[in-house]
Amino acid sequence: MDVSKTSAPCRLVLGDNLPFLRGLADGSVDLIYADPPFATGRRQGAGESSFPDPRDLPTYLAWLTERLAEMRRVLADTGTLYVHLDWHASHYVKVELDGLFGQGNFRNEIVWYYNSGARKKKDFGRRHDAILRYSKTDDYVFHPDAVRQPYSPDINVPASKAHYYHPDGKVMDDVWRIPIIPQNDKRERLGYPTQKPEALLDVIVRASSSVGDVVCDPFCGSGTTLAVAERLGRRWLGCDASPRAIEVAGERLKALGARFEGQ
Repeated sequence: MDVSKTSAPCRLVLGDNLPFLRGLADGSVDLIYADPPFATGRRQGAGESSFPDPRDLPTYLAWLTERLAEMRRVLADTGTLYVHLDWHASHYVKVELDGLFGQGNFRNEIVWYYNSGARKKKDFGRRHDAILRYSKTDDYVFHPDAVRQPYSPDINVPASKAHYYHPDGKVMDDVWRIPIIPQNDKRERLGYPTQKPEALLDVIVRASSSVGDVVCDPFCGSGTTLAVAERLGRRWLGCDASPRAIEVAGERLKALGARFEGQ
């Protein structure tokens, strides 16, 4: 599959994302969000939506790094890669990404703080994931005004300093306080394990792509990235090895009126 940035159809592909990525042209993607397994050592989800998540770290890193190298190849010079992980492997994967992209192209370690999780008797509760953000060059797309946040209502701004404050609020920092999808949510929750909230991907897509750009999610799961990209006027490419994921994502995208090739 040869995808041109000027005429890329939206696609939803069932299969291993390594040949999927190898089929994309060099520099043909403007934004990649990758949410791979976290190397937890346990099976994620239940029933036909479940998938294995191996703990063997050397095997896991070799498997993921091969795919990350392809992601770098297909990323445009102005593009950005976001890799979503947790404490199990994020620091190991960062070393691999530094080797692929260069330490100078590391942009952020974003902390997604979701204020929910298991309580521990002898440890601090784990309430965040890490999202590693890399660019290919120093000339990368970034739209801070698209993701500004309101200033605290407690801030008292004297008239002499008002010009320092943007009317749309402050530029986001690297700690994102975005709730997970509530269990009783009837609108967004699709019952797919590891489903991420649209609010999280909305920030990523708005900040690091423009209308008409190509957004790729090689571990697309329930299709959150694709749905957000569709809603925001981006073209998208999604792949997943799970037939159930592709089924859920396909139904979700069709409900939005999306037109795409594939399942």
